[in-house]
Amino acid sequence: MIEIEIENDLNEKIQAFFGREGGKVNKLLDKALRKTTAYINKNVKKEIKANYEVFPGLVSPGMKMLTKNRESTLLASAKRKDISDFYVSNMSPARSKSKLLAKVRKKNGKTEMKTMFWAFYKNNTSKLGLFIRNRERNHIARVKSASSFQMANNALSEDVIKGANEIFNKSLEEAFRKELDNV
Repeated sequence: MIEIEIENDLNEKIQAFFGREGGKVNKLLDKALRKTTAYINKNVKKEIKANYEVFPGLVSPGMKMLTKNRESTLLASAKRKDISDFYVSNMSPARSKSKLLAKVRKKNGKTEMKTMFWAFYKNNTSKLGLFIRNRERNHIARVKSASSFQMANNALSEDVIKGANEIFNKSLEEAFRKELDNV
């Protein structure tokens, strides 16, 4: 959760304007929040692409914005992504002499999974997946990794929060100037 602070002089202008026209203030706040959330969304996606070995097209569908009632939310999917959406040493089923290597984060090394294999197990044949054999010999499960929500939480930095504060204050001040010039 990010809290955005309004500067003191801007806060006084808002209170003066609020006394005259209360309904427009909520619309102006929502507009400024939308711009701020779009900025955060863009920067979080950049950080995810910089830090994770995920295919670029898989980041955007899991992230959505919702702004209403003076509250803005960046929604990210909590569904864990398949490991096959990240870097895998052998991207198609084939016989290989070495074990499969998987890499989720760019900074971390590759992980060797001795019992990981490609299969169409318990699935329609259109979606090929990576599975792993657990401790029980007869039990296999799809290999999962981080979700969009987990990757987005790790991607928020102090620079993004400072930039969001600046954009929010700037866009709110511009919106109030336009409204005060019209009155």
